[in-house]
Amino acid sequence: MLRRILSLAFATALLAGPALAQQPAMSVVRGTLAAVNGRDLTVDTQGGSSAKLALIDTSVLTGIAKITLADIKPDAYVGVVSVPGTDGTERAVSIHVFPPEQRGTGEGSRPWDKPGTTMTNAAVSQQVTAKDGEVLTLKYGADEKKVLVTPESSLVRFEPGATTAELKPGVKIIAFTNATPDGVRQVRRVLIARGDFTPAL
Repeated sequence: MLRRILSLAFATALLAGPALAQQPAMSVVRGTLAAVNGRDLTVDTQGGSSAKLALIDTSVLTGIAKITLADIKPDAYVGVVSVPGTDGTERAVSIHVFPPEQRGTGEGSRPWDKPGTTMTNAAVSQQVTAKDGEVLTLKYGADEKKVLVTPESSLVRFEPGATTAELKPGVKIIAFTNATPDGVRQVRRVLIARGDFTPAL
């Protein structure tokens, strides 16, 4: 059941492609590119292992750039990975700002791939200064969620139009993949860090 939920989350939140029912379950690979050989990528993962990935014709490449809280404007459409906090306010692990044309993508709140985390895609309706940071109120449909943004929260902006020329050893990526019957992990989408930082999405 959890695999099914996570697959839906990946598809609706980050993948612009065919219907999920026609796609295998997906997994996330986070790490640093160790080698690039044509369409074949070797990634040193955050978990300390090595992963072999393969780009395919339909792989979507997206740049991600580091931003500050001041860059998240009122009514911005964002995706927030958060963990449970206190008093009903969750703590933001990462926030990514969607381009205007992707407003509404995967709207809602759902489990994310790491235990205890959720992904919420919503509009920022309010920002209030709090003791430990800034509290953002996220509105999605008739529901809302409050998340605390701290100095440890990873803040990025999605930048469409990335190319394979940006895939070089040393670059940090987050790849959304599915495994084929022969064990190859095909890349459905890859987020490419533009700059020297480690995204936490």
